[in-house]
Amino acid sequence: MKKMMIILCLVLLLAGAIVVAALLWRVQQPLQSGDPTLTVETPPRLSKTNDEEFVLDVGISCLGEALYPAMSMSLSFDPARLEFLGVEEGNVFVLSNETAGGYQLPSWNYDVATSNATGMINIMYLDMTGGKCAFTQNLLAEEDNVLLRLKFRMRGSVRAGDVMNLMVEDAVFAASDERESLAMTLNTLKVIDGKIVIGE
Repeated sequence: MKKMMIILCLVLLLAGAIVVAALLWRVQQPLQSGDPTLTVETPPRLSKTNDEEFVLDVGISCLGEALYPAMSMSLSFDPARLEFLGVEEGNVFVLSNETAGGYQLPSWNYDVATSNATGMINIMYLDMTGGKCAFTQNLLAEEDNVLLRLKFRMRGSVRAGDVMNLMVEDAVFAASDERESLAMTLNTLKVIDGKIVIGE
């Protein structure tokens, strides 16, 4: 009876380990070259004496076949060591019927004060035309697809050797048909987080 209990426990432990390994494999699949990937730039080592503003690019590698009339992302940072100053435009366009070229830069919504109070930057783009000003793969260049730029300043608390992570907690390119949306939670949108390293 004792041997049976031990064997049963071992089988249950092995089954649990297999399930955990399968879940980890699904979440941490290696990036493929064609996977839509949101990347927060990791800049060269910054000097702690640098009191000027600095900017981190957030890029997108590719999109799917759909139109994406909404995009949102949430990024966490350490507000005790960094001050978020705002968002600057990138070079990724959305469609537009109002311009001669048929495209325009997206207008991003965010709240600087709330971001610095909570350590969470929530950024959103919403096409109010119902799809006429959406993100599309057709407007992405082969390289240098900067969705937006995040502007920061180091606070006086920063010390040499500090490593500050800028983590993408959630990100979605929403399509009209939810099945075509790109999202972290669905594992259809990969992310690469940023890291700020402080030197002397």
